[in-house]
Amino acid sequence: MLRYLCALLLLSVFSFHAAAQEPPRDFDDAKDTAVDLWWQIGPLSFYCHCPYRPATAEEKLIRSGNLWVVGSVCGYQARDLITRKGKPNARTMRIEWEHVVPADWIATGFGCQEASRDECRQIPGYEEAEGDLFNLVPAIGELNGDRSARPFGIIPDEPREYGACDFEVVTDGVGPAQRRGMAEPMESIRGDVARVWFYMRDRYGVVVPADMTTMLEGWSAADPVDDAERNRHAVISQEMGWRNPHVAND
Repeated sequence: MLRYLCALLLLSVFSFHAAAQEPPRDFDDAKDTAVDLWWQIGPLSFYCHCPYRPATAEEKLIRSGNLWVVGSVCGYQARDLITRKGKPNARTMRIEWEHVVPADWIATGFGCQEASRDECRQIPGYEEAEGDLFNLVPAIGELNGDRSARPFGIIPDEPREYGACDFEVVTDGVGPAQRRGMAEPMESIRGDVARVWFYMRDRYGVVVPADMTTMLEGWSAADPVDDAERNRHAVISQEMGWRNPHVAND
């Protein structure tokens, strides 16, 4: 009887371990999971390091979104408080789940960059990539929308449009509107950004142009893995069931 109970306990432990290592099924599943994981990691927006908290019932009546940004603490100031339709811009106050490597770029790994998102989702493996937790970070909605699918880069004479938040976006250039221009993150997370791009390239075949690769390699060298990134990686890798070798040095 004792041996049976021990075997049953061992089986339950392995079953729980396996369940904990099951990655999200898709993007919606990943967003729900990310909310829980980032309470463990630390509820700070990725690009501005602004704290956030659950929205109250009263606040949800004012603006949509379950997580509210405490912008006054970090110095973030909204670029557009009012939408083009003359309504309060809800994205300035809420947290959204941002792809460090945007979905448009993920599509290059599956040959569907000219197709719609729904069409890409019919290709095996795409939804896993779209919902990969290593590539999801909490971001202030306005920044998420302004960055869209733009690549990262260095912006000369960078304009500061978000108060003390060191994040810049320019939208001029050629190509589709959502990819035109670039975004520049603050120096302290550029290595983190680079290692996510390398991970998505190696795991899902995301196409990273040669000039961008050179830039990201420089970012990774200048901003090596720190304790905050190690902690984030440890929490996410336990959920995913595998590691990002560019962080874990596998």
